[in-house]
Amino acid sequence: MSALLALGACSEPCPEAPGLGAQQCAEVRAMRLPEALPAARGNAHAEDPAAALLGFRVFFDARFSSDQQVRCATCHAPERHFQDGLPVAHGLEDVTRNTPTVLNAAWQRWQTWDGSADSLWSQPLTALENPKEMNLTRLELAHRIAEYYGPRYEPAFGALPPLGDTARFPARGSPGSSEWEAMAPADQDAVNRVAANVGKALEAYLRKLAAGPSALDRYLAGDAAALGEQERKGLRVFVQAGCSSCHSGPQLSDERYHNLGVPALAGAPLDEGRSAGLAHAGASPFNALGPYADGPVPGASGADYVAQPGAEALGAFRTPSLRNLEDSAPYGHNGRFATLEEVVDFHLQGGGRGAGGFVGEVSPLLQPRTLSADEREALLAFLRSLEGQYPAAPWNNWPEG
Repeated sequence: MSALLALGACSEPCPEAPGLGAQQCAEVRAMRLPEALPAARGNAHAEDPAAALLGFRVFFDARFSSDQQVRCATCHAPERHFQDGLPVAHGLEDVTRNTPTVLNAAWQRWQTWDGSADSLWSQPLTALENPKEMNLTRLELAHRIAEYYGPRYEPAFGALPPLGDTARFPARGSPGSSEWEAMAPADQDAVNRVAANVGKALEAYLRKLAAGPSALDRYLAGDAAALGEQERKGLRVFVQAGCSSCHSGPQLSDERYHNLGVPALAGAPLDEGRSAGLAHAGASPFNALGPYADGPVPGASGADYVAQPGAEALGAFRTPSLRNLEDSAPYGHNGRFATLEEVVDFHLQGGGRGAGGFVGEVSPLLQPRTLSADEREALLAFLRSLEGQYPAAPWNNWPEG
């Protein structure tokens, strides 16, 4: 019997974090990482090795940008724990938001800071077409798959459309362009399906980048020595200070959207956050209710794309996972916080309430908290204990050849 279970036989209601009540202890136990990833949403190819290998290659291939210099790995570099270390991402141009690591993205219900994609396979399609990121038109994407990856694509997804017929399939164009609008609807659909399949291949690869158990998970599994005294104290502080009201569950994220009052960077426009993301996700043909999702997707409904009563949307951003936190600086949706200490102190002061520089209202869940110096150091030690086992080779680095 593990040391933790043996302790549980005593009167202490929470042997994992002595001093916590039963409900708080349940929150701690719910942080343990499950053994298996959740099922992919709308992607029947998520566990297909051939699809994963295709996605692996595409992720690192700069030919999928308009200048053939930018790749997914430009912002999600394996040598930087699959992010870029910059305050805001830079593809072809600077964008307005920080690059989140793709480590553990497969655990997330929604993708991006504002939830503008409702699946891991649909999110890369936005980056590929974004003029500031990779600026590749949908037709160019299909043609480049046919030119460079046809033998890898077809075993996973079947025959490509006759893209060599440039009268039907022009060299470039996306919805809204004259070239695209002149195409037959069936040909538009065929190109959309190629794009969706590229996204599904990328998801199959990205699912290989889920980090394994951390010291916290080993501790919750019964290894009492996995966390030191300082980390165990920090776990208790984390819960008692209310951090777990948003940073809960196996990813230490409630997968919801909250306005923290993070001020915009100098010269940057005010960011509407979730309210803009909802509109984008709802309008996408690649969402979970669209014709390109392998479905039906359990639980998907039109309500997913409408702000619910009482749920803040304006200026709200997704609660990020705290796993593998130390290697994902800078922090915040706009990378405003250079260090873990800075972002922790911002939360402890109650966010940006009253400071201006953002839209909407700061979430009532974020209230000022006073910690002693020792409690703050313990909290930081706990957060640094959340580094999970790094993904396995070959997926964790650049492909060979």
